[in-house]
Amino acid sequence: MKHFTKAGGMSSSLQPNGELYLIPNKKYRLTRQMYLFPKQEVSPQVNDYLKIGAVVTYLKSGELVEDQNVRMPWVYVRSEKQKKANMGKGQEGWCFSHYLQMAEDEEACV
Repeated sequence: MKHFTKAGGMSSSLQPNGELYLIPNKKYRLTRQMYLFPKQEVSPQVNDYLKIGAVVTYLKSGELVEDQNVRMPWVYVRSEKQKKANMGKGQEGWCFSHYLQMAEDEEACV
């Protein structure tokens, strides 16, 4: 399955072993609020802030990290809506994959 990325989030698209596979260019919802970072590191510099339930498009995976005793890759995503008024739709950045959940109805997420 080299086209998929394993993530630890909860979803209706869980594999038999309980792990979620992220599919490039598919939409996912955030299960917690998160920052989008310009690099694969937690820093004061952020591209945007997204609330729980925000919709993002998964683009690619990065380095494997551990957060709150969970191992997961960083993922590069494009947000669908912004909290910061000056950012606009389509802001991109890195976040933790563990907090993504497959959007049930991709058409409703646009």
